[in-house]
Amino acid sequence: MGAGGRMSVPPSPKKPEFNSLKRVPYSKPPFTLSEIKKAIPPHCFQRSVLRSFSYLLYDFILASLFYHVATNYFPNLPQPLSYVAWPLYWAMQGCILTGVWVIAHECGHHAFSDYQWLDDTVGLILHSSLLVPYFSWKYSHRRHHSNTGSLERDEVFVPKKKSGLRWWAKHFNNPRGRFLSITIQLTLGWPLYLAFN
Repeated sequence: MGAGGRMSVPPSPKKPEFNSLKRVPYSKPPFTLSEIKKAIPPHCFQRSVLRSFSYLLYDFILASLFYHVATNYFPNLPQPLSYVAWPLYWAMQGCILTGVWVIAHECGHHAFSDYQWLDDTVGLILHSSLLVPYFSWKYSHRRHHSNTGSLERDEVFVPKKKSGLRWWAKHFNNPRGRFLSITIQLTLGWPLYLAFN
């Protein structure tokens, strides 16, 4: 189209029907898990107690620094600024404490050190301070990893089949319904999980 001319546009072809199953790979990949593991340098699999504790100490220093700033300086802020400062603090402190939980998670995978007793001790202390039961989580998480992606054997992230959904489930498949279910999960589900495992 140029100089104000008209250009004929050919009719657009029909849109192909969308089939999500056509996108799913159904053949095995051209590599094995052991080949991927061999491609990773060996030093990546070596555990270091000093390095692991340095990451933990770093997270504790940041968490303490954030806490110090929040408790000593936020009360002196003018009123509208404190309404912004506290949620920012919560988000930042949440990120740091998630890092602490990740270190505790690695203890459950025996990736913190070469010593199982040290991994379990650090994992128990960190998980307990974050209100997460360590040993029951460790055992169920191990079963989860050995059965990941199995609708029959995985016990953590198992979606329900459509035939197994209750009549009211269709009312929760929208933003308001998801918000309500997440709210119930966080206000009732998490405390009940902590109390009764």
